[in-house]
Amino acid sequence: MRIKTSLAATIVILALSWAPGAAAEQQSTSGDATASKNQSFSPFVDAKGNITRPQSFREDWVHIGSWFVGKDDQASGPGVHDVYADPSAVKAFQADGKWPDGAVLVKEIRSIEEGPKTTGHAQWAGDIGVWFVMVRDRHNRFPDNTAWGEGWGWALFTTDSPNTSTTDNWKGEGFNNCFGCHVPAKNTEWVFIEGYPTVRDAAKYDAQ
Repeated sequence: MRIKTSLAATIVILALSWAPGAAAEQQSTSGDATASKNQSFSPFVDAKGNITRPQSFREDWVHIGSWFVGKDDQASGPGVHDVYADPSAVKAFQADGKWPDGAVLVKEIRSIEEGPKTTGHAQWAGDIGVWFVMVRDRHNRFPDNTAWGEGWGWALFTTDSPNTSTTDNWKGEGFNNCFGCHVPAKNTEWVFIEGYPTVRDAAKYDAQ
């Protein structure tokens, strides 16, 4: 009797484990090996190297510094440039002096507003213009994706395209010409580290 009961219990367990719902759950858990591996690299990069814009960086990330580019004939990107990094990347940089694999930097550029205030003539950040996103890749994961180069993924998002990058080639034209803008920072991992007091003192290279 005990043998029959044990056998019946085993059959029920096997039947439940192979139910359609359980099988579907098992399949979705395993997933595609490449996608799973890439997801562990960065939640903002898909298996083909397409970059998405982090949504809550102002609320949850670390503000590492700001740039103020005035309105003049020489300025290619006038505005207030606030730069954020994901918290784990900041901790790693402060410990090691380098941007870790998978680090994400977000630059949000806003217009410059100005006017008289009680402290004097003031300037402040206005409306959003564009967002730049950089993702550190130390293993050359996407050699065929031209939005990746020199160990970084490069992406530009506009207010007209806030969720899809407009960068097809990191050596593109206009605002998409990441290469041209970042040449002076080649020796500091292509990042203008001197503008980021949150991390610059820990840097293992000299700012140019």
